[in-house]
Amino acid sequence: MFNRRFLRIKVLQALYAYHSDENPNRTLHEKAMLKSIDRAYELYIFLFSLPSEFRFYISKELDNQTSKYFPDENIIAPLRLLHNNKCITLLEKSDMINNIMKDKKLLWTGTTDLFKNSWSDLQQNIFFIEYFQKSEHSFNEDRKILAEIYQIFIAESELFEQYMEERFINWDDDQVLVTNALLKSISLMKEDGSGDYIISESTLTQDDETFMVELFRKTIEQDEELTKLIGDKTQNWETDRIAVVDLLLMKMSLCEILSFPYIPVKVSINEYLELAKLYSTPNSHSFINGVLDKVQIDLKKQHRINKQGRGLVE
Repeated sequence: MFNRRFLRIKVLQALYAYHSDENPNRTLHEKAMLKSIDRAYELYIFLFSLPSEFRFYISKELDNQTSKYFPDENIIAPLRLLHNNKCITLLEKSDMINNIMKDKKLLWTGTTDLFKNSWSDLQQNIFFIEYFQKSEHSFNEDRKILAEIYQIFIAESELFEQYMEERFINWDDDQVLVTNALLKSISLMKEDGSGDYIISESTLTQDDETFMVELFRKTIEQDEELTKLIGDKTQNWETDRIAVVDLLLMKMSLCEILSFPYIPVKVSINEYLELAKLYSTPNSHSFINGVLDKVQIDLKKQHRINKQGRGLVE
């Protein structure tokens, strides 16, 4: 679930918080950084419970429509098809999801308007129009429509965006990673419910945790040296005039180049250029690229870059 780019983002956030703190405590910020991984997992499980909660809304709407004196089959049929979706039924019966939701005290509240609007959006979606034209569906068809439900909610619903932002402070930072992990899990679902398609909570490997902690600690420990390396290549700029995020991205990149022998130099530059696109200004990419390129050339000439194994890849 947690690729290295996501881990770098978490370290960046932790370093930003550390340097913004008037009396920074490295241990406390380090613990908060690792705790943020747990929050990402909670978000993953919470989103996995969305279809079951939506199905509950559909069930109530179905009861409401069928109890009318003159029920309209054109309204009832789509509701019934979605209510009987095999994948959603599997998720609703998942002990793992239900137990974690209970243990973490994760609850869906105040969703009536959200689901009402989303149901209206679903009915106008081309994939759902085609889905509703058939009276029965294969498991694979049900799985595809489940993935499309997430697309409607996460990518297209402003109400859902507001709902998640209010409940998860990490929503903006984690939604892409978590959504991708979610869709991958859905693709692994089997009709008999077998297989470990839901990611277990122990998703952060020891290697990943070590990488995060060392990157966080070494970037702080080497701060004076990293600041000088950058300052020497930005003589027309005082380092305190460089955007904080840009400075942190360059320091993290150089820290990797100097202190992580198994990571290629190219990777340690390109990864932070990608993060600059996400977290900094439009001009930051070229600025950071120029500085890092000049610094790494000097470091190579000084024989200060010592790579091993796959870190030797150019």
